[in-house]
Amino acid sequence: MTRTRKVLLSAFLTLISFSCFIYMPPSLSQTVTKSIAVSSIEQHTEELTTEASGVSKLLEWIGIGAIVLAAWLWRAEFGVTQLGPLGGPELVIQQKAGAPSKPSEESGPPRIVDLARVSAEMNDAEAKHRLDHIMQMFQKVHSISASYVARDLGVTTDTARTYLYSLVKAGQLRADGFPKHTIYTPAKSLENRILDVARQKLSQTHGVLSERRYVRIGKMHDIDAILESEDITFIVEAKILRSADLISRLDSWVLQMLNVAKDLHAEKIACVLAVACLDEATADTVKKQASGFTFDSGSVPVEIMVFSESDLPS
Repeated sequence: MTRTRKVLLSAFLTLISFSCFIYMPPSLSQTVTKSIAVSSIEQHTEELTTEASGVSKLLEWIGIGAIVLAAWLWRAEFGVTQLGPLGGPELVIQQKAGAPSKPSEESGPPRIVDLARVSAEMNDAEAKHRLDHIMQMFQKVHSISASYVARDLGVTTDTARTYLYSLVKAGQLRADGFPKHTIYTPAKSLENRILDVARQKLSQTHGVLSERRYVRIGKMHDIDAILESEDITFIVEAKILRSADLISRLDSWVLQMLNVAKDLHAEKIACVLAVACLDEATADTVKKQASGFTFDSGSVPVEIMVFSESDLPS
């Protein structure tokens, strides 16, 4: 029963009890006088008075019962388990804390809990939860840093670096910009897979290439990757094309890379646009569009690489 209903019911019972005593009719009394002659001189008189309680007695019992029921509703608050004939000791009660354990002939000695093992398992579970949470961050952002992870998880930056390093070691993340401005991206993201295959293709003709990904040139330009050999520097942009219309986007993409090339100040520089075709875009159709596209890039060579999804490393 809710507290509000208990208050209303107890108030109603109390009102009934008071009404029974206030409006109780007076008892009717009747006196009978009897005279007994002891002798001719002495006479003894007796009086017998009777009361007819009737309705008054009934109302009295109703009033008493109502006030008892009103008090019984609050037995838990008063700590009372029995009120007159009502109630009794509770059949089911909560055991007291600190009570000694009950011995059993079948049970052996109490098992010793390996607290060190339990603590290690708990730490492992918490670490796994945090690692999973870090990977879910990429649903909202393209890249993360140790300070970003530390703020999100509420841990120190060093602890965040430890988590990120374990993900890099497991092959789930890629770290770029080490050690000063390290950012982390999913190793198997579409952009990284496109850059992987573009680098592999360029290294076949230019040998070993050093690489920096996700860098900023000056204060204006963000670029996906810079690859360098002994004699040339490549600016590489990774793009994802989901429709077959390449021409409407190609001009702005190439122009962006040429602007970056002007600010890079390398002796010999080339631009590479690496495009991955997904969904409705087919590599053959896009390659035909790219081969027929002409633009004035000045002295900066521009190469357009077109890949199907099957060309990308898994």
